[in-house]
Amino acid sequence: MDHKARLKELFERFLKDQCTVEEVEELFAMINKDPVSDELDPLLDDVWTKLEAYPFLKEMHSGQLFQKIKTRTATTRPARRKQKWLVPLRIAAAVALIAAVAGILSVQEDTPEKINFITKATEPGRRASYLLPDGSSVKLNTGSSITFPETFNKGVRFVQLTGEAFFEVVRDTDQPFIVQSKGIKTSVLGTSFNVRAYQGQNIEVTVATGKVQVESLLKSPSGDDRVVLLTPNTQAVYDLSQNSFTQGTVDINKYMAWNAKELILENTSMKDAIFMLEKRFDQKIILKNSEMGNCIIRKARYEKESLETILKGLQLLQDFKYEFNGYNQWTIDGKGCE
Repeated sequence: MDHKARLKELFERFLKDQCTVEEVEELFAMINKDPVSDELDPLLDDVWTKLEAYPFLKEMHSGQLFQKIKTRTATTRPARRKQKWLVPLRIAAAVALIAAVAGILSVQEDTPEKINFITKATEPGRRASYLLPDGSSVKLNTGSSITFPETFNKGVRFVQLTGEAFFEVVRDTDQPFIVQSKGIKTSVLGTSFNVRAYQGQNIEVTVATGKVQVESLLKSPSGDDRVVLLTPNTQAVYDLSQNSFTQGTVDINKYMAWNAKELILENTSMKDAIFMLEKRFDQKIILKNSEMGNCIIRKARYEKESLETILKGLQLLQDFKYEFNGYNQWTIDGKGCE
């Protein structure tokens, strides 16, 4: 694959939240090379036009970073393209996000201030709690990661989340707290809420206390703004395939159970239950009949039980057989549901 094609592929994968950490670092390195200058503008414009993404992250020195990139490319970019380059701050914002995810950016050419990013992550089967720079706390569920600046800038408190986390945010009316997760922005002033944004899964934001605003950073096909306001015991679910929100009232205890190392399955599909079990135990569970994933578990609750004990319990609720294949892999087979 030639250089130009690779650059375009990486940037498209990044905007779709499909990049590995290594690919993010590769993309950032490519953008910072002078020979890329003549290729970067049309490629990024083309990708942004296709994905209809909103600009964001201006609060994280994107303007200064943009000026840095613009200065770097000024000597090689034709004069007729200069105005076009000045308009889309979205490009600078996207590069700022690359830095936020990878934790590798220090803004230093236009300002003496450096932004150092911290990334905390949990391995499958493990959870952890962290204190953020403003005194807010975050509990990371298994197989999750969070990136945040060493010190929050004035005007905003910004973090990047992949996976699931419960936030207890210290109230500050002058500094909104923003969680970015796969194209969804969750904004609060001071509250407690849960965000579930695992790769390949719909995004869930569930509120325990206070008020939360959830916004999609991608335009809908109809062009409508999509902003959802949530209050305690309400939830917004963002469907990635439909590019749309649904919201409703929920039992917050169900979505908080993982904090207490509990597993509550209530009107949960087998597909979702298996996903949670895989994360909880760091095991691979294969459905031989994909229609088994449609079956609904009406009500089940577990705490310290082993994976096999849970599977035996679920057999009382659904008709299936399971088998341990070795190498941390299980197989489930059953009739399935429509």
